[in-house]
Amino acid sequence: MRRACVVELVVDEETEKRLRQLCDLYSKLWNEVNYVRLRMWLEKRFIDFEKTYKEFYERYKPLIGSATAQTIIRKNDETWRSFFRLLELKREGRLPPFVTKVNPPGFGKRNGSRTLWTAIRKDKYEMSGDRIILKCLGTIGWIEARYKGLIHLRGERGELRIRYDADRKKWYANITFSKVSEKVVRGEWRRMPQQPKGNLAAGVDVGINNSMAIYVENGLTMLINGRPLKSISYYWRKRIAEYQSTLNKYGLETSRRLRRMYAKWRRQIKHYIDARVREAVEWLYDVGVSRVKVGYPKGIAQENGNFDNNNVWTYRYLLRRIAEVAEEYGIDVVYVDEAYTSSRCSWHGDGCGTRISRGLFKCTTMNRVFNADLVAARNILLTPVTPSPGRGRGNRPGLRPRAKPPKREECSPNLPALSRERRSSIHLPVLDHISFHESQMEYTIHIRALEKPNPTWELYFPPEAPSTPEKYLILRDLEGDLALGARDLGRHAYQAILLMNLDRIPLQLLRAFQRPPNLPKPIKS
Repeated sequence: MRRACVVELVVDEETEKRLRQLCDLYSKLWNEVNYVRLRMWLEKRFIDFEKTYKEFYERYKPLIGSATAQTIIRKNDETWRSFFRLLELKREGRLPPFVTKVNPPGFGKRNGSRTLWTAIRKDKYEMSGDRIILKCLGTIGWIEARYKGLIHLRGERGELRIRYDADRKKWYANITFSKVSEKVVRGEWRRMPQQPKGNLAAGVDVGINNSMAIYVENGLTMLINGRPLKSISYYWRKRIAEYQSTLNKYGLETSRRLRRMYAKWRRQIKHYIDARVREAVEWLYDVGVSRVKVGYPKGIAQENGNFDNNNVWTYRYLLRRIAEVAEEYGIDVVYVDEAYTSSRCSWHGDGCGTRISRGLFKCTTMNRVFNADLVAARNILLTPVTPSPGRGRGNRPGLRPRAKPPKREECSPNLPALSRERRSSIHLPVLDHISFHESQMEYTIHIRALEKPNPTWELYFPPEAPSTPEKYLILRDLEGDLALGARDLGRHAYQAILLMNLDRIPLQLLRAFQRPPNLPKPIKS
């Protein structure tokens, strides 16, 4: 488990002078080696990483030390190789559709001057009490600075990164830990990662008004309020707009105060998300959850971008924090496609239910009303894991039918728990065998429940199916009861068939389904 903690450096005049000299040389080395490699690339020449490494390493080794010079050049190597990998993905057409241009590595400059930053290898700095000592820095010698803040991690220390915030006029040090063993949580040291208390699964739907809607398979639910994020964002948007209008009167576009306002806005947003995510994950840990499925709204910022989606929600940071905090408690996190989960009935499937006002969902079969976000969380829990989430969302305003709000006594605050039989049916379908009928040129996939000896379902798959699978994919229930497990199995098989090659159907299906240890190999008839 990798983590980092940030502390503020308290420096005197002499220490700041040395830090500025070190960071300026570090940034200068990056810019020079990057410029030479950029010229090689623009002139259609081969970028000689080894030659440029030796040239600039020998030039800067006496100035900032061999280890520091080696670190910066290798970081530039990694950046260029990442750029070439992106170019390769672009040629293969595997980049997201909204990524239209891939740029080479840039230069460390801001407002016409070099950005002050540096990275120190883990064996070239020491920590003693409340002081950080940098050593082996060439002509600079060594630097000792006092830090202010809590080192809330214990474990194997890694690289040290120092940067200067020109807007706040402060120095900060990022201390990385490659293997975290303990962490301070609410004033006490806890071992990391912890072991889950149970083996339950949960589904999480992320949103704007409700940052997280959680449904556990035993029927427990939890809603995390997301409206304070709206309050914070709309407050700062108004403050920033008023100040920008004042700047425009004097012909200015930005200022140090404006940048600090933006930074404070983002800090408040992140603080609220951090606090609520830890609260939710600790609750999941206490109720015995060991696996969480999180709905991933992939591409919503590009396809339906607005102020709420891009600035208020910050769903990418929210998803990252869920995974990071869950890792500390030993909970596995899996991202699944969340499209149409809040507009589909989780009991009776498509064709049942409708969205009504105030974020509610009405099941027309049972004539009951539920929280739409909790319905989405339950659907996410029942969603099979696929390689990558699809695009599109089912939570758009156009898909929310308007109706009169239901009476208070008609609303069900919580969703019913999954019965033991229904929970087990979600994970039990397995492949029994595959038959190929030469006369009809048709595959028949025989699927059974794990606890039953005979096939329970048959899935017909003619050769024409890949072009129009929705017309040819037929799921037949041999027991005459199309239960929830059978319907989930149909969606799982449908997604697996879309990705497979006809010549490799048996191999792909063996990967798509859970297979018992003594299952015979697929046969042809």
